[in-house]
Amino acid sequence: MKKAALFFLVLILTACAPAVVPSPTSTPTATGTVTPTVTSSPTVTPSSTPVPNGPCDNPLVPLAIGNQWTYRVGTGSGESLYTLKALERRDSRNIVMVVEFADQKKGETVQELVVCQDGAIENFPLFVMDMLFADQLNKFMNTYHNKGSYAPAHATFVENGWVLDWQTDYLTEDSATITSPSGGPGLVLVQSSPIDLFFETDGTREAVSVPAGEFPQALKVLHNFTVSATFGSGGGYLTIETTQWYEPFVGLVRARVDTASFTTGGQKASVPLTSILELVDFTPGK
Repeated sequence: MKKAALFFLVLILTACAPAVVPSPTSTPTATGTVTPTVTSSPTVTPSSTPVPNGPCDNPLVPLAIGNQWTYRVGTGSGESLYTLKALERRDSRNIVMVVEFADQKKGETVQELVVCQDGAIENFPLFVMDMLFADQLNKFMNTYHNKGSYAPAHATFVENGWVLDWQTDYLTEDSATITSPSGGPGLVLVQSSPIDLFFETDGTREAVSVPAGEFPQALKVLHNFTVSATFGSGGGYLTIETTQWYEPFVGLVRARVDTASFTTGGQKASVPLTSILELVDFTPGK
């Protein structure tokens, strides 16, 4: 029965998910209450030797107050537009940054608290996966940080010559569904499902061209995302492998899904998931 369920999952996903995402030819019109600027901005070129000056000044997730990113995500069904903004600090026992994330297509907005520790970002929400799952996730992932840092501090990268791997773990706070494009049964992420994130970079820098500009020395990071899930009465886990590119002290500029698979009962099957994220605009704060 597990093999039959697995075959059915792959069948319904394959039947409805195209293999290639067409190149975007136009800027989508936002349907939410906030209309972001989607015109290309000048290339942001940080100093070759940036000096962090605050506890939230991270090379991968720089959370200076007022920093704002606009992202476009292309999937099998079209394009979606998202904005992310660092709003304000609310320090108590920890140094905390308030961030706001908005899905312009659905008109949905959420605010989350992020803990900063001497330039490291401890518990950044899984907004990147929310965007890459644009077609199939029925709502934003509501997660609880368990252990590890989402993004190491600048000093840690420098000490290791920008060759580094790190891991962080989360739990889902409530259930969510990764839907089938056909409207059939999907994968269910139940409450308290463990999520394992693994990041790795060998220091490779690559040229990246996105609507926000040219980034000739973007840091290439491989990212593995694994989450427990159920399909019908069977349990298993979904694994997504992505490649992400970061311009230090600007943030994520591009990401793509490389592979996706679902494993249950010792059987593993490929899941068609095609998604490409690009930075459309970055507005630095203060």
